Amino acid sequence: MGDAMTYEEKVAWLRRYQQSLHRERELAAELEQLHSRACKVTPALTGMPSGPGDGQSLLRAVESIVQAQQELKAQINVCGAIRREIVAALEQVTNARDYEILRRRYLLGQRWEEIAVEMHYKYQHVCRCHRAAVAKLVIECDT
Repeated sequence: MGDAMTYEEKVAWLRRYQQSLHRERELAAELEQLHSRACKVTPALTGMPSGPGDGQSLLRAVESIVQAQQELKAQINVCGAIRREIVAALEQVTNARDYEILRRRYLLGQRWEEIAVEMHYKYQHVCRCHRAAVAKLVIECDT
């Protein structure tokens, strides 16, 4: 795509890291839930009376945990690769203010209001600087 990317396409490309982080957090929460459920399965192994079951609950819980761990690890790797791409794209921004706005927005995931307050700029000024900086970006991607 390169230079042919529109402003909206560039923004969508830059947003991939925060979207990937969001997916990573979802998978981590899912893994935590699976761990919690597995802890509820283990009392059945203590010999305490319990309801009918096929005796495979713990095995299924462990299999689910292993699968969730693999999915999370894969997502962490995807997240890292996307972050490296974003960092490389942002390195072409030579204006320190513009770089900081893009870094805060796309790597830290800050809202426009947060960026404006923390950088001591007006909201509108941050938005204008962002638009101009994104327009100048040349993004090389294979997608």
